[in-house]
Amino acid sequence: MKNKKSIAIIDDEEDARQILSTLIERYCLDYEVCGEAESVETGYDMILQKEPDVILLDISMSDGTGFDLLDKFENILFKVIFTTAHDQFALKAFKYHALDYLLKPIQPDALVKSLTKIKLDNHFELEPKITEWLESFKSGNYSKITLKTMEGLVFITLDDIYHLEGDGSYTTFYLKNNEKHLVSRPLKEFEELLPESNFFRTHQSHIINLHAIKKILREDGGSIQLSDGTNIPLARRRKQELLDKVNQIFPSQ
Repeated sequence: MKNKKSIAIIDDEEDARQILSTLIERYCLDYEVCGEAESVETGYDMILQKEPDVILLDISMSDGTGFDLLDKFENILFKVIFTTAHDQFALKAFKYHALDYLLKPIQPDALVKSLTKIKLDNHFELEPKITEWLESFKSGNYSKITLKTMEGLVFITLDDIYHLEGDGSYTTFYLKNNEKHLVSRPLKEFEELLPESNFFRTHQSHIINLHAIKKILREDGGSIQLSDGTNIPLARRRKQELLDKVNQIFPSQ
């Protein structure tokens, strides 16, 4: 096949490199492996020599991390899919900041999906996402989330979110100053991702920031008025849980 994309594999485990190379050859016909490396230093030299379109980059290697390697480049002109062992803390940071990653042991369908996704992604801005990832990973403070919108990447402070509204595979974020952003991810993903201490799913289609609540209303079976005046429906079965959470955050005097 002509016009194949070149892909490089950087991992300090020979078996891992061999498995990835075999998977690419067998399942990813739009790509061909142009080089392999086992460390930060050899990976850097190989990228300069081969100029791959995509690299599969291990997070932890014998002489440093994948981020140490990326720090060596003033401009990152290639796309990156990180590979990582099972680490819930790291994975949370990846999800928060929309970085592409594969969880080891890597499965063929996951690899194909990631390479297809990254090939179609025209809004490739890796460096700011890595900066946000490192800040979250090192501090454990998830105060921002990265959204991939049609216009590009948007970095949002969680405190600026009033509410989220889901519609099938899409979610709209409503923020302060009448700002809103549409992303092609279902509401359930954000329910699992956002801290439950601050956010609450009031209804099948709505998640609110608990700190944005102005009133809890009885009319129409129950609804919530937010600081911006928006009324959000409240499912009857969720009302008591919401009241309990509100009482924890804002104890009655």
